[in-house]
Amino acid sequence: MTRKKDYEDEASAPTEPALETETKDPSQLTADLERARAREDELLRAVAELTNVNRRRKQDMETLAQLAQESLVRSILPVLDDIDRALLAAKGREGDPFYSGLMMIRERLWQTLGKEGLEPIDAKGAPFDPELHEAVAQQPSEDEPPGTVLEVVLPGYRFRGRVLRHANVVVAAPRQGSGESTALEKGNVARGAEETDN
Repeated sequence: MTRKKDYEDEASAPTEPALETETKDPSQLTADLERARAREDELLRAVAELTNVNRRRKQDMETLAQLAQESLVRSILPVLDDIDRALLAAKGREGDPFYSGLMMIRERLWQTLGKEGLEPIDAKGAPFDPELHEAVAQQPSEDEPPGTVLEVVLPGYRFRGRVLRHANVVVAAPRQGSGESTALEKGNVARGAEETDN
């Protein structure tokens, strides 16, 4: 029941679109290709620049967050020092509820700060290291070699691998007439040279 007119319409309709018979000049094609490559290069550079900007922004945000955390932890260090002094003053009263409560507070504070990345600098008995220690005094010692840390006056701490506070220490002095130079003296000479250069 198809009409004849439908057959005629189908026969007269082109089955494929007409192909463009016009050809472009090869020099024009080369110029278009060069423009397309230049545009692609510009786009790739823009994408790379955007990626770098995003990476730098992320690094800056992480650095700011770490500096804020360092600042907070640095402000808590005197509280730790006060708790340690109170425990030292209450030595001998280990059974006292006040002493036990103070110990619990200290332990809980250390657990929290330790999870965030705070760690003490072990100094007593170690060789003096100007990167970790700050010498506040020298004391002669028959038992320890010169340059050894004899006593920790104020504990030092690292926060996520960076020195947050240097340990204030008393260092063994060189023996009289030995002519030995200690790490402390070498550190002081190096610091003096830096100050002279500046």
